[in-house]
Amino acid sequence: MTILYVLISTDPYSGSTKSFLRLLKGVMQAGVKPVIVVPDTDGIYGTLTDTGAKVIVQYEKGCTWTGAKNMKQTFLYIPRQIGRMLVNCRARRNLEKKLAGIGIDLVHSNSTVASLGRHIADRRGLPHLYHVREYGDKDFGLTYFPTNAIFRKHLREKGTYTACITRDIQRHQGLSGLSSSRVIYNGILPEKTECAPVQTERNFFLYAGRIEPTKGLLKLVKAYSLYAKSIPSPLPLKVAGEAIDCTYMQSVERCISTSDIGNLVIFLGKVDDMASLYQTAKAIIIPSENEGFGRCMPEAMSYGCIAIGHDTAGTKEQFDNGLRLCGTEIGLRYHTHEELVDALLCVHDMPEREQNILRKNAFRCVSSLYTDRAYTDSVLKFYQHILEENKRTHI
Repeated sequence: MTILYVLISTDPYSGSTKSFLRLLKGVMQAGVKPVIVVPDTDGIYGTLTDTGAKVIVQYEKGCTWTGAKNMKQTFLYIPRQIGRMLVNCRARRNLEKKLAGIGIDLVHSNSTVASLGRHIADRRGLPHLYHVREYGDKDFGLTYFPTNAIFRKHLREKGTYTACITRDIQRHQGLSGLSSSRVIYNGILPEKTECAPVQTERNFFLYAGRIEPTKGLLKLVKAYSLYAKSIPSPLPLKVAGEAIDCTYMQSVERCISTSDIGNLVIFLGKVDDMASLYQTAKAIIIPSENEGFGRCMPEAMSYGCIAIGHDTAGTKEQFDNGLRLCGTEIGLRYHTHEELVDALLCVHDMPEREQNILRKNAFRCVSSLYTDRAYTDSVLKFYQHILEENKRTHI
């Protein structure tokens, strides 16, 4: 089985990239022959070539836009879309030449924000699988070109299949109940295990993710400032992630300055060794209101880090999965600003025995539901289903 994988990014810090690398390892062990298309030679490019897989570099522009927020963007909308179409038409022609002589059974796009895989599949009459890793509009404010409604209609067309990373994303994209769509959770641990992480001294709170409005760091900082003023010796807040939105970052910095907590909030930037942070953080906070799946939450829980999360979207789904599996909560949920402050205070004062119960149940959830083996097996079974169905329709 030869699968053409199309990636929109080679960013090693991206959740979609991390998930793809775990999938790639598993499918190659199962005998899949991958052909991988990447937009550049940065990031994980070297890692991909080291696997022995065929890697093709072909740049394309995404098939989404963020809307016209001012007169300049409104005026430039049509020229930009024309430019985007020209770049992508050229990308398709170039990729077709690079793929000449290579037999492909199925095209798998690692994200919905790129259309190159879709057009190659259409050109060759192949089934196309989208890995739906985002809401698009709710989380990143994106509009699929030309409209979200038209794109969602395409997702339901014959020959198009979808692997959604949560049930809520599947529902949001209008794909629930379709035989062409399946919910497949990302892999976090290699396989199911009973070996919970050894406990270490944990003396700070952790935020992990990009610094941009959709991730909610500003809301966390505001809640953290109230927590810090409520007790004599507050735990510091470490922020691991890159600032994507400079204006938003300035708002965060102003809040820290006016709240007089500059000595307590520590910005780490991009961090290569997240494991060390997860192992020593008392709790990770997920303030995003529209998190797709949120790899950092189960990753942290797999290292014994308590999770505090906004009870919405993918974060809520992970909490609900844990509640069903364990019969009790695996972390602390919140809905309001006040509840987030209370959750920080609760974890700060929580007896070690109660902390260990949360850690044990959270680890059990990750180990049972989010393993590389389950992730890979589910994708491979879906591939088989797609190919068999496609074979029947062509008889």
